[in-house]
Amino acid sequence: MAKKRELVEAELLRIATERFTQSGYNETTLDDIVSLVGISRVTFYTYFESKAALLTAIFTRSLETYRATLEELLARPLSRPEKIRQVMAHQIASLTTDQPLFRLLFREEANLPPETVRVVEKMQQEIDLLIENEIRSGIEKGEVINENPRLLMHAFTGMCNWLYRWYQPGGEITPEEIVRVFSRLLESGGLTPEAQTDSGAIMRSLQHVETHLTDVQQELETVSHQLRLSNDPSRS
Repeated sequence: MAKKRELVEAELLRIATERFTQSGYNETTLDDIVSLVGISRVTFYTYFESKAALLTAIFTRSLETYRATLEELLARPLSRPEKIRQVMAHQIASLTTDQPLFRLLFREEANLPPETVRVVEKMQQEIDLLIENEIRSGIEKGEVINENPRLLMHAFTGMCNWLYRWYQPGGEITPEEIVRVFSRLLESGGLTPEAQTDSGAIMRSLQHVETHLTDVQQELETVSHQLRLSNDPSRS
């Protein structure tokens, strides 16, 4: 009996996620969901008290799973760069695996029930704080650039969160490639060693020109002074 209940509940969550994503939360009715699951509305209410409660359960269960894995990753005895890479891989895996769910959240947040939004926002803030605290610790230990940790957290998560807009499952770009490129971008700041070397060479060249101009200016002042002296009648 308990096993059957778990299966029906899981199917309700799966079907509801698909329908909410495809048709929108407001446009999807309970009749749409229960007919696809094969149960009655009366039976539905033995699992969830409302459509809003069903939606809230979809988000909270997904975020709870994400947070639990994130906490386990951050607790591992790894170097901070490796931790950050694994956290990024975890976030990308979550977004690419549960893409319909996150598309629903990001696209329809304004249409979601207020109680769902409040619960999701609170859980998301807790997740953000875990990453922010890890970044702050990295700054204190000299392992992360010394910038506002909250801003760095938003840059980190924002880069990954935008996947819901352009990632195509089974497409040319794979999740593994996204992890590789995003990790490289995070670690290098987007500039190749050659570009950084070229920038250094340019700066040295500019400093050389500035020094040369200073020497020329001093030489001109010396010549000008000598010319004034040679044209001074009082020295004849």
